[in-house]
Amino acid sequence: MSISVTGPPGTFVITTVHGRHDHLRRQRECLAFSTVQPTDHIVVAMNDEDVRGRAGSPTVPVSIVSIHRPGPGLPLAAARNLGVAHTAGHPDDLLIFLDVDCLPTPDLIAAYQSAALAHPKDLLCGPVSYLPDVELDPISPDCVERLALLSEPHPARPAPASGEMITAGDHDLFWSLSFAVRRGVWDQIGGFDENFEGYGGEDTDFAWQARSTGTGLTWVGSASAFHQYHPVSSPPVEHLDDILSNGRLFAKKWGQWPMQGWLDRFETLGLVRRGSAGYEQVPLTVASVPGSHVYVRHLSSPDEDASAIIRLPDPPPTRADAPTGAPWWPPAMLDPDWIRNCEADVFHIHFGFDAHSPAQLHAVIDALEAREIPLVYTVHDLQNPHHEDAALHSSQLDVLIPRATEVITLTRKAAEEIRQRWNIDAHVIAHPHVAELETISELGSSSLPRQEEFLLGIHLKSLRANMVGIPLLQAAAAAVAKIPGGILQVNLHHDVFDEDGPRHDPELVRYLLTSEVELHVHDYFSDRELFEYLSGLDVSLLPYRFGTHSGWMEACHDFGTRVIAPNVGCYISQGADASYSWTRENGVWTPDADSLHSAVLSVSSGQREQVEELVNRRRSERNEIAAAHAAIYRSALAKTRS
Repeated sequence: MSISVTGPPGTFVITTVHGRHDHLRRQRECLAFSTVQPTDHIVVAMNDEDVRGRAGSPTVPVSIVSIHRPGPGLPLAAARNLGVAHTAGHPDDLLIFLDVDCLPTPDLIAAYQSAALAHPKDLLCGPVSYLPDVELDPISPDCVERLALLSEPHPARPAPASGEMITAGDHDLFWSLSFAVRRGVWDQIGGFDENFEGYGGEDTDFAWQARSTGTGLTWVGSASAFHQYHPVSSPPVEHLDDILSNGRLFAKKWGQWPMQGWLDRFETLGLVRRGSAGYEQVPLTVASVPGSHVYVRHLSSPDEDASAIIRLPDPPPTRADAPTGAPWWPPAMLDPDWIRNCEADVFHIHFGFDAHSPAQLHAVIDALEAREIPLVYTVHDLQNPHHEDAALHSSQLDVLIPRATEVITLTRKAAEEIRQRWNIDAHVIAHPHVAELETISELGSSSLPRQEEFLLGIHLKSLRANMVGIPLLQAAAAAVAKIPGGILQVNLHHDVFDEDGPRHDPELVRYLLTSEVELHVHDYFSDRELFEYLSGLDVSLLPYRFGTHSGWMEACHDFGTRVIAPNVGCYISQGADASYSWTRENGVWTPDADSLHSAVLSVSSGQREQVEELVNRRRSERNEIAAAHAAIYRSALAKTRS
């Protein structure tokens, strides 16, 4: 980015951010109390559009710029360079880099300005001390003394007193939480190397590059800041992929590996080993329950070598007549005897424990703990959609969630409920695509909805416990009738439609046969038939009155088919395109006709995402999901082995 220089030099504070919006707000509130105001505060949002409108403190100037890069690692190096590109460009501009976690003291900017005059050719570093997990709001001008009493300096880095400066500093101790440099020196160093992506190594590389150009390092005692609390792991196992890839890059560039302390601890934990080319990951073996479920299969990356995570195949189930679509049921892994003899590093439960009592689940986890195998549990259902009575499932969750080493769920709303009910912070990782990427590409191109028609589908399947038939069909038919070319297609399994079917519903069948709906009766869809059906709809309406998350919704989104979901459970949080509400009187559930009509109207127009863009997005999402799961497995293993 080229900016013409027209005025005197300025002072620019540059902050990169991804999430941590409250941290950013507090930082800007502290900047408002600064004895010297910056010319501009440049906030670089990394894959985070929500920063806009969350910066707070309108008294401090701010420029928000965005950078988007695919993949799980944040573009820290590129983001810092982008922040500098948005300064005035004067060689005497002072660039102050302040991590989003840092609260500047009122004298920080003035101290850096004075140090830049005294040591104009140096990198300038201010001491950062760490705050505990305490309430910081409200931020006020006189809170510095309180924060100073609460905080602890970093034990491995200089902490000069206010007014003191330490010159000829060790470049290996440089850190990027808080530092300043004149623009001319920045240009001489060359900025951050954007080949480094994600966490670790990029700041050490920057410091070594500075040393190679003759740039000194000075610690500035008066430029102090306080680091706001956030949970961390030590060593940072969630960043292992980034640390290894950036470490290899650093070693190739400088002849040795950085972050040696972390690598030594990773090696002690059995997460990495030294090979002929340096450090490499030790593959982890995961017993997933069930391993053959499409959700679990798509937790691995479609693009990279999957050898870092090895998933055990499902053992043969204990019964020969496993249900259609679930050949793994009941899962043989949920057996203490199987666990005692398995070769797994991590045990990951998803589904399949419906028939297990709380006592049996305790026995499973006892067996895992005896083997020192960590349990990861993904909370797909806070309420089982197959059970009218929620008591059994709730009692099972009361075992699995508190005793899991790591808990995952699919949406923020579910995580909030888990926090409220069990006081446990769950990782939020979105649902991966359901259809294979090749199928999405093929059917997304060939099985488009019929022209000049609006096709809304309701699939009642076998009328499981959380589904409602006639009242929803009546409301949906009335809504679709108001849409030009509107067609309501209803699908139903033979076990409900046929007179001799085990779930036969004569009242529902009579309604369907006497109503203006496009009725399709069939047995359980094969995967191919299901995807052809979904890709041919404009909209799929979920007929649920309770539940949590929906794989059906994800399959719809694989093909650009919009979804109308009820405002129960976490369906809206999962990404429904529109929603409707339910009312209940005298034990009878009835959909709210007005909200359903509004939902149908809102999704009755609009263009589908281009197939190539949709496939690329789903592929990118899956890569991020795979990396997030690998990080959680390593975290769980580190906690157990520590």
